Amino acid sequence: MDRLVYHKNNPFLASIRERYVLSKPGSQKKTQHLVLDISGSGITYEVGDSFGVFPTHDPALVEKTLQAMQAKRDDVISLPQSGEKISLYRFLAEKANITTVSPKLLEEVAKRQTNPQKKERLTSLLQEEERASMKAYLSQHEVWDLLVSHSEVYFSPQELVDLLMPLLPRFYSISASQKYVGDEVHITVAPVDYETNGHQRRGVCTHFLCELAPLHTPIVPVFIQPSHGFHLPDDHHSSLLMIGPGTGVAPFRAFLQERFYHLRSEGKHWLFFGEWNSSYDFFYERDWEEFSRCGYLQVDCAFSRDQHEKIYVQDRIWERGEEFFSWLENGSYLYVCGDAQRMAKDVDAMLLKVIQTYGNRDLQASREYVKQLRQQKRYRRDVY
Repeated sequence: MDRLVYHKNNPFLASIRERYVLSKPGSQKKTQHLVLDISGSGITYEVGDSFGVFPTHDPALVEKTLQAMQAKRDDVISLPQSGEKISLYRFLAEKANITTVSPKLLEEVAKRQTNPQKKERLTSLLQEEERASMKAYLSQHEVWDLLVSHSEVYFSPQELVDLLMPLLPRFYSISASQKYVGDEVHITVAPVDYETNGHQRRGVCTHFLCELAPLHTPIVPVFIQPSHGFHLPDDHHSSLLMIGPGTGVAPFRAFLQERFYHLRSEGKHWLFFGEWNSSYDFFYERDWEEFSRCGYLQVDCAFSRDQHEKIYVQDRIWERGEEFFSWLENGSYLYVCGDAQRMAKDVDAMLLKVIQTYGNRDLQASREYVKQLRQQKRYRRDVY
C-alpha cells in the first residue's frame, strides 16, 4: 500500500507531546517551546524549513460570532469554493477568518446600514484617501463586534459566509534538527495577546497551540513548508553569523544541533540573540552553553530592558563591528531570522554601516558588497 503524502492540502494530525514556557518566573513574556509528535506520518524536513499549522478558533469566540450573526451552530452552509455542506459552527471554527474584518465585509455592511450616521462613517472610511483610517478601523475589530456595533444590518448565514476570508495556516521556524529529535517537530511560539476597541484579543494559532489544544491528542493539522534558501551551507565547516532575537532564534538551535551532533562541524559560529531581560528571557540558554563548551560557538546578547538605554542586536553588531566584518571577509555565511518590519531593517542598516566603517567603502560600494553576499548566497534571511 502506498504511504499517504501529507502537505498543505492534506495535513497530518499531529499531537502536542510537550509544552513549556521558556521564560523564567517573573518574566513578562510567555514564549513557549512546543514538541509535536509526527510519528507514523513519514514527514521529513530539513533545518531551515517552516512548520505549517492550521489552527482552530477559540469556542468562546465562535459562540460570540454566532450570537452576533443571530444564527444557530447547526445551521448548514455551503463552502464558498467547493460547495460542500457543513455546519455553520464548524465553518466558523475551522474554515473562516473571524478575527479579521475584510474590506469586502465592511463595504457590504456600509451598503446595508440604515442608520444615517453609521452609514456615513463607514462610507467615508471606504474612500481612497481614507485608506489609513480604514486600516486602523479594521485592525480594531473582529467580525463579531463589527456586527454587534452595526446590529441594524442582517446577513443570512450563507451571505456572511461568502463575505469572510479563509482561515489560513500559520508558519513557524523549526527549532530542532530531525536528525537529532527523530519523529518530532520543535517550535518556539510567542502567544499574541492584546486589547483593541475595549476587548481582549488573542492570536488565533498561538492561542490554539499554547492554550486550547490538549496534550497527547492528534488534533493539530500540520505540514512542512520547505525553505527556499534558508538552509545550511554545503560546506559543513564554513563559519556562520546568526542573528535571531526573540523567537527568531529558533532555527539556529536547529542549525547547531545538526552541525555539532550530526555533521561534526568544526566551523566557527557566532550567535546574536536579543530579548527583554537576561534574568528571565534568555531562551535556550543551556543549549547555547552546551554548544559553547564544544568550542565552536560564541554568543553576544542584547537584553533591551536590562539598562536605562535600550540595546538591540544591531548595537551589539556595531560594538563588535571590526571582528564581524573580518568574519564576512573570511567567507562566513550571514543569517537573519525574525521581525521584518523593524529588526531586519535595522540589521540591514547596521550591516552597511559596518562595511562602510571597517571595509573602508562608501555607501554605494557597501551596497554592492551586500548585493554580492546575496548573489553568493552568503546572506540569507527568514523574516516575517
